[in-house]
Amino acid sequence: MDLFWSGLARRAAEHTRVERRSQFSKVHEIAIKELEIKNHADAI
Repeated sequence: MDLFWSGLARRAAEHTRVERRSQFSKVHEIAIKELEIKNHADAI
């Protein structure tokens, strides 16, 4: 039973880490796009 719970906890922690990483990369992507748009506007 303990093994089951520790496995479940580990999987949940891993899932949370992956979720956080994907959210971070999404925010990063949006920031980069905004910067590119700003630079483009300055160039014109």
